[in-house]
Amino acid sequence: MMKQSSRCQDERIPTPREWAQQQFGSCDLGDRRRTRRLVSYAALQMENPEASTNSVCQGNDAAAEGAYRLLRNEEVKPEAIEEGPFRYTAEQTAKRDVVLAIQDTSSVSYPHSVQQLGDLGGGSSGDKGRGFWVHSTLMVDGQTYEPVGLIDQVRWMREKGRKPSRYQRKERPYEDKESYKWQQAHERMTARLSTTTNVVSVADREADVFQYLQYLDGNNQRFVVRAAQNRSLETLETTDGRLWEFMAKQPVVTTRIVDIRQRGAQRATSGQKKRPARRARKARLQVRVAETTLRVPNKSRAGEHNPIPVRIVYLVETDQPEGQEPCEWMLLTTEPIATGEQVNCIIGYYEARWLIEDFHKAWKTGCGVELRRQQSVDNLERVMVILVPMAVQILRLRTLAQSDSSAPCDTVLNEDQWHCLYVKSPPKKRTTKRKPRLPRKPPTLAWALESIAKLGGWRRTKQNPLPGWITLWRGWLDLERYVEGWRLARSANR
Repeated sequence: MMKQSSRCQDERIPTPREWAQQQFGSCDLGDRRRTRRLVSYAALQMENPEASTNSVCQGNDAAAEGAYRLLRNEEVKPEAIEEGPFRYTAEQTAKRDVVLAIQDTSSVSYPHSVQQLGDLGGGSSGDKGRGFWVHSTLMVDGQTYEPVGLIDQVRWMREKGRKPSRYQRKERPYEDKESYKWQQAHERMTARLSTTTNVVSVADREADVFQYLQYLDGNNQRFVVRAAQNRSLETLETTDGRLWEFMAKQPVVTTRIVDIRQRGAQRATSGQKKRPARRARKARLQVRVAETTLRVPNKSRAGEHNPIPVRIVYLVETDQPEGQEPCEWMLLTTEPIATGEQVNCIIGYYEARWLIEDFHKAWKTGCGVELRRQQSVDNLERVMVILVPMAVQILRLRTLAQSDSSAPCDTVLNEDQWHCLYVKSPPKKRTTKRKPRLPRKPPTLAWALESIAKLGGWRRTKQNPLPGWITLWRGWLDLERYVEGWRLARSANR
């Protein structure tokens, strides 16, 4: 999926303090001192995202007390904190040719007792506990697939109780349904951006909501959405006038190899169906394309809605391993499909959708958002939104590791960082036992990122050719600690 690029970022990786200023320096918290405190605390937390608030302060009682006061301050709204990173993401989005706005929903659970938290389901046993549902919109560069940042996130809680029947859900107004979240997220994103002409919305099957698709079409918004409904087609009156049957009759235009991710088994919950485990593999998919029009699903509401013209890219696996379900993607899109390059571009956009799941994993695992033990909903939310851009930064490092770049490493590392890394992890070609001398020209970015990954415990094998984001992040944290010692030793010798 990753496209090769000589340089994945517009500028070097910032220090924790520089990063905190970029993300939170523009936040309006009602008092400049609060903003300065937020920047200071975020910089400390960035040095060790999964550590507790008290741990990152490293025995500095004043810093710890200031951080806790900020997190407990009822006048500091979570929405005011997250608006700074959203604004920074909007600025970066405007500088790029194509940006993917990838939406997805996840849950954040807290096992400790906070009575105000909502129900997360988990069947009769309620094994998922209580917490928040979150819906996030991640902006990703459409050419390099580099995560740009989150531009929207909404958190809500469900009350525990009996689910409404299918008939009751159908009769409920669209604006009162949870599926309205897709359109609401897009509207908030649009309000933050100066233009959406360079934005392509990408979503999985849950976003196959007719009203949402009609909203995108009516506002000339670009999208790639995986279909879930076998919808009727406006242009066909025969018995095969439904989406899947229609696309199955189209000629195969090409084949495509895609990576199928490993997936663990999942129990049936109030929010999702039972799902079997799946091994990672490569699948060869047949590709068919067509243009058609989606018919309004309910004739009684034909006056309220209009048919939706769409282009279709249909991928299906025909030689899947025994016992495995075939991979099948029915992609609805506004993007052109006239050439093979255009079709491959659409498929690549949808493959990038996995980044939003990686973001939620980085947020929950890499930044330990579910390990926080604040005792009120508001305090938890304040910590959650501070950790959001940290998770994005973790993913950006992985994007660099997958770029295989021959560019010099000083395009993303400052002088102290690559000097320290060179002394700690010199190239293998060195044959003498003397201390390595710093080269006049910096080594390649590929060498630097491999060296950082090795600090985190990675070793190249056939089964593990690329470092994971957790390993890479641990190596980066170790490098930052070495650099701090490097600077202290240098200042002591002056």
